[in-house]
Amino acid sequence: MKKLLSVLVAFGAVFITHSIAHASDGDLDSTWGGTGVVISAHNDPSVAYVIANYPDDRVLAVGSITEGPSSRILVNRFLNDGTFDTTCNSTGEFIDTVNDAIASDVVVLPDGSFVITGQMQINSKGTLFLAKFTSTCNVDTTFGDNGLATYFAGDSTSGTALALQSNGSIVVAGYEYLSFSDGGAQRILITRFTATGILDNSFVNNGAFISSSSEEGQARDLVINDVGEIIFVGSIAGSGATDLALVGRLSNTGHLDTTFANDGYFIDGLGGDPQFDSVAQRANGNFVAVGSYAEISADSSKNILVVCLTSAGLFDTECGPDGWGYFGGRRGVDTFTKSVVITDDGFIILGGITFPVFGEPANPYVMRLDHTANLDTSFAQNGVWTDSSLIGRIYSVSIQNDGRIIGSGEIDSQGTLSLGIIRLANTVTVTTTSTTVAPVVTTTSTIAPATTIASNQLPATGHDENDLMFAVAFFGIGCLLLGLRRRVLR
Repeated sequence: MKKLLSVLVAFGAVFITHSIAHASDGDLDSTWGGTGVVISAHNDPSVAYVIANYPDDRVLAVGSITEGPSSRILVNRFLNDGTFDTTCNSTGEFIDTVNDAIASDVVVLPDGSFVITGQMQINSKGTLFLAKFTSTCNVDTTFGDNGLATYFAGDSTSGTALALQSNGSIVVAGYEYLSFSDGGAQRILITRFTATGILDNSFVNNGAFISSSSEEGQARDLVINDVGEIIFVGSIAGSGATDLALVGRLSNTGHLDTTFANDGYFIDGLGGDPQFDSVAQRANGNFVAVGSYAEISADSSKNILVVCLTSAGLFDTECGPDGWGYFGGRRGVDTFTKSVVITDDGFIILGGITFPVFGEPANPYVMRLDHTANLDTSFAQNGVWTDSSLIGRIYSVSIQNDGRIIGSGEIDSQGTLSLGIIRLANTVTVTTTSTTVAPVVTTTSTIAPATTIASNQLPATGHDENDLMFAVAFFGIGCLLLGLRRRVLR
């Protein structure tokens, strides 16, 4: 299997000779909580599934706290140094004491208010919800029904991601389980609400798009392009136990855009078992979708999947002639990419989890790729930051106004997984120019340009008979994370 790996040749030597002159790039930022890590510890487990920039260089983290059998919405807001922002509910924290709910995504509005989505239990059934908060982290009772808006159909619904359209409408991606009488299958769900929290009946089928019986799956993330079209990513059920990676595009009215990919959908098994978890749009209108990938074998591990697509839904050859690939690791370690963001200067930032199948705890990681989706070896340790002392996971990454990287998730604190946020230095100065559709990145003297790899290192189908390439890729990524915690990225 071919791998998407920069500096594939002599990877071990590059790792050993990585210059300490650029050590600050990708290191934990000690101005954040004194160590680069801030943990909001509670007596019960807590997690931040999403992180967002907030006005005045503050940081907003949203997720849930588990109290016995129930989960509560958890909101934390921090100042730029990692201390609690007490203008948020007087303490820097809001915990919902009424609803059994998990928050999955957030969008911050221009006035500092914010809207979250997720799943809430209503009458013992999972229900997609929106909740709006004021800039002081109090529920905005003018939104929806006393601060809440919901969408329920079938046996259950859930919101996984949301985005704003230019008129303030709120688009939510997720999934719906059909009722038993309709087959009970999971379907992709895209709904739209007005800015005031009312289901928008002008959007496709009375406010909701649901995939057909041939697309059983879920949407996990979405973006809205400059003309209001909705691009969503996720997965659908393939043959047997495998998934198919899926990207779809809807018009502003919620109808499948048949000019995109193949009648509105990009669907591809990539020769294995892929799924998308996150998507980010490039400055030129193309986008990058990331997730996980496994080869078709009984003992295969999950690997980091990166797919570059054009605005038309075709493989983007800016990321090599085939437009996609994966970063492989050693057997027995699953690596999940949960979030992607693209910086203004074209770097691709990934965040996720390395998770050994047996024996060892999970660790968070952040990876930086250049605009061709190859590892930027000037960042952290050959393009990857991880920390063996931190047991936990990253679910969301974002870029602050000054370029620093923030990531949220859960980190072990005295035996309890608690809401945790890391911040990494990201001081590279890059200018982006373009003479063709694909941008050309030129760097200042503060960082060496990313190494260019041979075009045949990006797979088109996921199939490869080149055992030598497989062995070298395994060795390279193995050295990287074995040196940190005897762990690799899959």
